[in-house]
Amino acid sequence: MIARLAGPEHDQTVQAVVDQLSGEQGAVDAIVDDAVSDPERLEMLERLGNHDDFRSTTLDRVAALTAEALGTPMAAVSIVYPDRQVLAGSTASDEALPRVRPIEMSICKFTVASREPLVVDDTRAHPLLADHPAVKEGVLAYAGIPLIDSNGHVAGTLCTWDTRPRHWSSGQVQILNDLAAVARQRLLAEPRDA
Repeated sequence: MIARLAGPEHDQTVQAVVDQLSGEQGAVDAIVDDAVSDPERLEMLERLGNHDDFRSTTLDRVAALTAEALGTPMAAVSIVYPDRQVLAGSTASDEALPRVRPIEMSICKFTVASREPLVVDDTRAHPLLADHPAVKEGVLAYAGIPLIDSNGHVAGTLCTWDTRPRHWSSGQVQILNDLAAVARQRLLAEPRDA
């Protein structure tokens, strides 16, 4: 529900939901933790294999095409684990953006938890993201599409972000959704050895 209400026209509603959930931030964290730690989802991630030390050139190309098509500096195919986020494909070099980051740095975890696209024009003004560590590091606009397997489990996202606020048009969100279908097929089609 939170992801569906991510547009500026719904900010008051999102704020009310966040307030209701988070007399402490802990309530939101518990919901996200439960979703990313779901045992059936973890079994699916295990079948995908270990991507911590593996980078897919095909997923790198999907990320590059995403950034090019949407005019953003960064895009990635992420896999979200309970303790970390792994970039299986990215526009950034490993030196510029670590491929494995603590889950606390992940905005994608909200997309995984909600199972819905998360599209935010200005993360600093979004009630769920304003104080997020990634926003403090410069992620000021974000769009992510969940990568859902045939059993309904979310592996991660195809996401893109900008270092400045920006309006995401419906056409851009559709392009992101179409490219997510390519990323989904590639990521979920070839399990890696653990």
